[in-house]
Amino acid sequence: MKRMLTAAVAMTLTLSLGASALAYSGTITLNGTKLDTSKLPDAPAGSAIPLRTVAEADYGFADWYADENRSFFSLDGNSIYVDCATGAIEVNGETLSNMKATFVQGTTYVPASLLSKLDGYSAQVKGSDVTITTPNGDELVSLARSIIDKVEMGASIKLDAAGMEESYNIPADCFTEAIGFFPMIVSADTIVIGKVADGKMDDAKAALEAQRALTQQNFEQYLPEPLERAKNGQIVTSGDYIMLIISGDNDTAIQMFKDGVK
Repeated sequence: MKRMLTAAVAMTLTLSLGASALAYSGTITLNGTKLDTSKLPDAPAGSAIPLRTVAEADYGFADWYADENRSFFSLDGNSIYVDCATGAIEVNGETLSNMKATFVQGTTYVPASLLSKLDGYSAQVKGSDVTITTPNGDELVSLARSIIDKVEMGASIKLDAAGMEESYNIPADCFTEAIGFFPMIVSADTIVIGKVADGKMDDAKAALEAQRALTQQNFEQYLPEPLERAKNGQIVTSGDYIMLIISGDNDTAIQMFKDGVK
């Protein structure tokens, strides 16, 4: 009798979690890179995206709030909450009425169509294979992030040209495309990479030098290490491209920049 009850409890728990003994049967390709799905359980019907795996591979993160019984996922500034009891999904403050998450052995799966709710994201499903594109697949964004990872920069606030103009007075019309990553309060680490518009190279240099000088000014009364980094910040060009770099290893960053925009 005890064995039968134990087996029944185990079966109930398995069903409630939507568990599967099978490994993930498809592939997930994110911005041209195939993700490792070898440790994932198979996806339930209608929900192809393992949200934590995709978020962490796309420079985002995941967390769980035990007191609320909700999971949190961050993807490129988008906030996604999942109710672990009901599967309800909230995206940037809006609860989706026609979509639920499913849980399989602790893995949160969502329909591929969820990604269409996020600016710059898309997911194409063909059979059991999923191809995802995100804003982090952009060439300049990818280059900037690779530099940040390589030289271990503390720059986490991502802004496009319009955002840099609004927040830092770097004129958007200096560039045909640009991306910047800026620090939190106690770091000076900064990287801006842009393709300069015709006739705007001098203006772009001046704007980025003004940003470097402002960063230096912000640390002149305290925190000597970020102050030195800001003082040693450099503005470099390669063809039509320009970069402001404030980091602990500018030489490596500059070489990566020049190799990346050839």
